[in-house]
Amino acid sequence: MTVVVNAPVVNAPARASSNPRRRPAGPQHPARQARSGTRPLEPMPNWVKLSRKDEVEIYRDGGLVASGRVDMLALDGSVFWVVQNDGRGRAMFLHSDGFTVLRLPRARPAD
Repeated sequence: MTVVVNAPVVNAPARASSNPRRRPAGPQHPARQARSGTRPLEPMPNWVKLSRKDEVEIYRDGGLVASGRVDMLALDGSVFWVVQNDGRGRAMFLHSDGFTVLRLPRARPAD
C-alpha cells in the first residue's frame, strides 16, 4: 500500500468542493484589486517575507480558501497561521500544500 502525503497536484481540473468555507475566486485572481479597491494585492511566493498583522488572501486550485490577518509564522516560512475574517477562527497553512498567498500592501504614512 502506498501512502502519499502533501503531494502537489499538477494540472488538475478544478473540482467542486464540499467545504462550505471555500469561496470561489473572483475573475481577477491573482492580480486582483484588494476588497477596498484601492491597492492591488501582492503575490507572496516567499512566506519568509510575511509579517505578523499582514492582511492576506489564500488561494488553492484557483479558489479563495481564506482571508484574514497573519497571526504567527515559522522563521523558515514553511507554515503560518491566519486569524480569518468574518469570525471564522484561526487556520494554519503549510507552504508545501501549494497555497498561493496574496498580501495587501501596507498603507504608507501620509507626508
